[in-house]
This record gives sequence, C-alpha cells and structure tokens, in this order.
Amino acid sequence: MQVTLAYLPPAYSHTRPMSKKEETKRPFGTMAELLKEKPKRGRPRRAVSRQNVYVALSAAEKERMTAVAKQLPTGLKRADLPDLAIMVLATRMEALRRAVADREREIPEGITDLESLYLLWDADLPVKTAVAKWTSIRVSPQQAIELGRANGVLKAAFNATRSETFSLALSLLTAFISTRTIDKNDGTLAAMRKKIQGVYL
Repeated sequence: MQVTLAYLPPAYSHTRPMSKKEETKRPFGTMAELLKEKPKRGRPRRAVSRQNVYVALSAAEKERMTAVAKQLPTGLKRADLPDLAIMVLATRMEALRRAVADREREIPEGITDLESLYLLWDADLPVKTAVAKWTSIRVSPQQAIELGRANGVLKAAFNATRSETFSLALSLLTAFISTRTIDKNDGTLAAMRKKIQGVYL
C-alpha cells in the first residue's frame, strides 16, 4: 500500500517588528528597567519621620518652650525643640560618663538625686507644685533612642520618670541657649549638635 504525503509548507518564521505601544507593555526589559523599582542602599531620600513621645509638662514648661523657640536661629522651629533638648541632655550625660569612666560608673558619687544634677549643671529647678499635663512631643528616631538611654540611667539611679528626664533636658537647653551665642550658621539640627558637643565634650 502506497501512502502519499501531502506537501506541507514550512512554518512562517518571520515576525513583524513590535510597535512602540506594544514595547511599552512588555513584561520584561533591560536590566536597568528591572532594577528600577528595587530599593537602593544608603541614606533614604526623604527625612525619617518623627515619633510621638508622651511626657507630662507644666504650663510653665510649655511657655518656656515657646520663649526658647523665639531665640532659635532661622531654619529651626519650635517643633525642633524636643530634639535639641535631648541633644543637650545626651551630650551632658556623655560628658558625665567620661568623667567617671575610670571608676566604672555613670553617675559621680556626690550626685545623690535628680536635683543634684540640676545644681551641678546650673539648670533651673522645676516647680514641684506646678500641675503637669500629658502631652506629646515629636522627636526623631535617634533622639528617641537617646532619651530612652538617658532615662534608663536616671531611672536606675534616682527612679526618675521619662517626664522628669525630659524636664531636665528642657532646663539644660534653656541654659544653653541663654548663655551661648547662636548665629545664622547654626540653623540646622546637625549644626546645633556639633555646637553642643563642641561646648561640653
């Protein structure tokens, strides 16, 4: 039995070029396109948002914050005060730690309570009879860490609360602003940190 095979033409292999519209819909592209949405390492493009920290402040302390804000250089605002206050406190705590580093202590022997630190650093003591109300302050992540670290030391030494720790920081900032020359070159948090560390460290 003889079988006749029908002739089948070869498959049409030529494809037409893709239009520009079709190219834009391609699921895959060049390596640069594939990596375009990949998160990049290094410093983020946008500033890291601040965090809410709750502390109890008296009306006098709130008024002090408003008064100190008016003495800040152009570029810094009242919202920057919590960060600045914590910077001063953290720097002074670091200086205190360095002073007694050879004795493996954080606090010198003569400092027996929180008021002793106020007197040591020539800061105004808070009014104990003032009624304090809970409020939120906005601090950057690094200052939130520094506030927690300082509060940990003061709580272990004197059973100080976070509110008392921030009140100390606010008094230290007030003393720093009132006794130092602040110019237009100090109009950023980084510049102020450098200035504070230059004074106390």
